Amino acid sequence: MSLRGKKWLIKNADNQKELFQKLLENRNLNEDFEMENFHDPFLFSEMKKAVGRIEKAIKEKERIIIFGDYDVDGISGTAILMHTLKEIGAEVSCRVPNRLDDGYGLSVKFIKEFEEKKVGLIITVDCGISGKIPIAHAKEKGIETIITDHHTIPAEFPSEAFAIIHPKLANSGYPFEDLTGAGVALKLAHALIQTKVNSEKKEDFLESLLDLASLGTVADLGPLLNENRLIVKRGLKILSNTRWAGLRRIKELANLKDGDLVDTHNIGYHLAPRINAAGRIGDPYIPLLLLLQKELTSQTQYLGESLENLNKERQKMTETALGEAEQILSSPKDQFILIAQNSDWHVGVLGLIAGKLAEKHGRPAIIMQDFGDMLTGSARSPQYFNIIEAITHCKEHLSGFGGHAQAAGFNVKKENLQAFKEKISDYAKKILKGKELKSIIEIDCEIKEPEISFNTIEKIQELAPFGIGNQKPTFLIKNIEPLFIQQVGRTADHMKFQINIGGKKYGVIAFGMGKLADELRILRKMDMVFHLEINRWNNKESIQLQALDFEACQQ
Repeated sequence: MSLRGKKWLIKNADNQKELFQKLLENRNLNEDFEMENFHDPFLFSEMKKAVGRIEKAIKEKERIIIFGDYDVDGISGTAILMHTLKEIGAEVSCRVPNRLDDGYGLSVKFIKEFEEKKVGLIITVDCGISGKIPIAHAKEKGIETIITDHHTIPAEFPSEAFAIIHPKLANSGYPFEDLTGAGVALKLAHALIQTKVNSEKKEDFLESLLDLASLGTVADLGPLLNENRLIVKRGLKILSNTRWAGLRRIKELANLKDGDLVDTHNIGYHLAPRINAAGRIGDPYIPLLLLLQKELTSQTQYLGESLENLNKERQKMTETALGEAEQILSSPKDQFILIAQNSDWHVGVLGLIAGKLAEKHGRPAIIMQDFGDMLTGSARSPQYFNIIEAITHCKEHLSGFGGHAQAAGFNVKKENLQAFKEKISDYAKKILKGKELKSIIEIDCEIKEPEISFNTIEKIQELAPFGIGNQKPTFLIKNIEPLFIQQVGRTADHMKFQINIGGKKYGVIAFGMGKLADELRILRKMDMVFHLEINRWNNKESIQLQALDFEACQQ
């Protein structure tokens, strides 16, 4: 049995194929998988209409408001359009809602403010497709709206919008439907650049926006295929030496120096959490203002320090709440869906807690903050359970909800809470009863010792960047013996050891698995799942295996 309680799934066991061919097949790629150029933004059926409306606003000096979401995707997309509209001479400012005070998305409250400030045009980023009521209200007040969004199309369609740029619309005309909010904002920016920016600057200016788009694409778990792959691959190169001073400051806080190679791991685990921290528990204008900074000033330094403090506070809050949730749940293995609530848990960390519980226990998890008469919840689930379908099944008990297959949010009145819990618990039991409830580790294939080489690692890098839809290759090696096992790190959280395969020694690092050291010492032989990588130390390079899981050898 897996020492981490995971289910191992080998995707390709065809021993007649070479290793790299297996990797391509597992990702539905062929040898010519690189996309060299971006799709024409005017393939969007309403892009010409949107650009024409923006040109009219600039010509008539109308005030434009960019209204974005408070997460990384929305904030980076808002920054993209702010930089672009300022470049082409628009009178533009931006708004992002506060998660606690304003809730999600555009609301009538903001429309009233925009009316007072004589706004003529609203452009939404990473939101708006579910804003039928506020968008209709805006039109009544003489304010037109251009929606840029990528979320699920609701039944109540915002037909009063002037134009909608959304890749999932049936009539969008666009050949790739998995852009994130930042990606859709980039396409509008691309169209405006083509139309309004001096020809000598067009390419350079578009390139300068790609690092911002890569932040949103990776953070919002956009599948790294087709145009998303191109955005991130080129964006990571730009991010190494970004022109945006505020983004450089965020990199510094994450111990990334100018010129350092940046990968999707750096975004997902170091840059995005810092940006998201403000949207979760503080003021989302802090990271937005940082991404708008062009020069390193005292304000840039101050904003950076504020963001870092929020991130540290978010980490503490999450750790405390996670421990409390574990105590409330007591026997998670006896439940098909994990549900817990507390008035002290901040709404901004609910999704983080639910995600950690779902990953650890292999079950969908719902975590709620209790506000008295109303509760706000976040839900996360493993791959084998569609949480938004489950929540939709219980919609008669909810005041509002939305989300995706593995992540969702909702509001429920206290008087309806028990009925909601019972119905969703029954639904989860019906779907999951009799199933093996374990998180899955997908393994590309088994690997043999001759394939563990610098040449293999070089071929693997051709597939980068890695992320959703293009996971970093994962391998299985069988019948190995761990040698010289040590717990390492400041608090002994990690583990390292050596293995000997065919007379060659390789170093192994296992992050966050220090507590498994004693169990590994008991095993004389084991199977191991791992990533293959290069370890660079003191100007020397060696092959290293990053362990993901272990299992007692079955042979």
